[in-house]
Amino acid sequence: MEILPTKPLNQVDLSIAIAPNIFEAYLNPDLLLSLVLGNLLSSRLWDLSARITQKLKNNQQTTGGTSEAQPAQLAFIRAIQKEIDRNFTHLHQSEVSAIYGELSLTNEAIRLGQQNIDQAVSELKNFYGRNSLNLPDQVNETLASVLEQDKFPAFYYANFDVIRAHRFLKGSRHTPMGLTSCLDEIAIFSALAMTLSPGIVANVIALSCLTHYTAFGWNETGESWWFYGKNKFFTQSDWKLHVEQEFNGDAQLAFNHKFRDFNRITSVAGTFNLKNGNTSIAAAHIDELVDKLDQFFGCRLEQLDEGLMQPRGTMPEASIAPILRELLGTQAIEHARARLLNSDEGACKQALYSYRSLQVKDFLPYLQVARNNPNCKNIGSTLKSLQDAVEVVMSLEGKVSIFEDRNRLAMPDETLRLRTGSDIDLALLLHVLVEHFLAATNNKSATFTLVTDADSFVCSGDFCFSLGTMTMTNPPTAGIVMTFSDSAAR
Repeated sequence: MEILPTKPLNQVDLSIAIAPNIFEAYLNPDLLLSLVLGNLLSSRLWDLSARITQKLKNNQQTTGGTSEAQPAQLAFIRAIQKEIDRNFTHLHQSEVSAIYGELSLTNEAIRLGQQNIDQAVSELKNFYGRNSLNLPDQVNETLASVLEQDKFPAFYYANFDVIRAHRFLKGSRHTPMGLTSCLDEIAIFSALAMTLSPGIVANVIALSCLTHYTAFGWNETGESWWFYGKNKFFTQSDWKLHVEQEFNGDAQLAFNHKFRDFNRITSVAGTFNLKNGNTSIAAAHIDELVDKLDQFFGCRLEQLDEGLMQPRGTMPEASIAPILRELLGTQAIEHARARLLNSDEGACKQALYSYRSLQVKDFLPYLQVARNNPNCKNIGSTLKSLQDAVEVVMSLEGKVSIFEDRNRLAMPDETLRLRTGSDIDLALLLHVLVEHFLAATNNKSATFTLVTDADSFVCSGDFCFSLGTMTMTNPPTAGIVMTFSDSAAR
């Protein structure tokens, strides 16, 4: 049995990059590329890039430059890795469940296909059964138990600013820059790498499996590196020393200890599935990637060899590929925004949805994703009245966007979790709460949200509520700038 792909990015599903979960990301591995592009739209990511560059320059001035063992190109990459290590908190599975909740495997099978979820669950059970992450036995047993209960921690992947907005939820004295998973870290790492000059980064690819994502890359002189995750960065000489000291020179054994389940390569051109041989990466580019991996790891990895022995199923290059190649080394947010914000290309639109922009023509993708937010769905389906839905929204303390920007949209679970939102964020939350309540009570009334320049209104039947005044009112008849409904588009 093999995982069946969902709609490829060449047939763009605009909703997929808004807030993908662990299963959606595995079924659509190219969406990692959209998350990277979405991060390039964030002014805060570019601010972080500037701080990293300035800090490294200051260090070089203090120490008199980089050493021969740490060339300038590698120094920049390692500086990115250290910044992620220092400033972001990587959540473990139990923390994900506590903060973000849990996914229903039954609901995911309905959305994504029973065969897909069955195969993913099989891989998860195999992964945790072998304890591939060397987790404490108690954590490992807990995850196995959660799977048996038809659930899994709600790993969601998002843009840099959503990650940053969650920074206060860890409950520790030190407030990090954001809360991350491995995929988030790779998307941030790759976006930061793309902001550097072209000579520093010639290519970045992701080596991944269902449960872990890593970044591998090299510069224009061929020096390569592997960002395995927080606190784990290897240059080629680092890796060679690790293999010799810890594994008696057995490179495959060393790799298996880190990443036995590796089965995907994602490059700017698309994905190479090592399990079935399907790829959207050109043969010449695959040859280049194989050569770089052989040189770095010191052997032909058996996982890679398995993929190369499969009958090659070729697919068109991902439509996002030329955009990524164009923006690699762009070094200016103005260039990135000019390229992404004013294009009708599906890949650029997808990046806008990842960024959560409301400068889009179609709001239905946001509504489709909002309806599947698990925590909001659980609350909405247990409400006793529409007034209960209103009270959930009115109980939230904050009335400002998590982005500090009314032109960007938070998902309902994010608004609930962070207890703040603009009138549009609150309206989307109320909208889906009302829909879930109506569905639970077999009420067929349609729900729609109307947004003006100053307020948002959620309406259904005789019900209409203003999120600006927090009162019942009549629907607006003029000045409507956007509508959330099953049929609405700007």
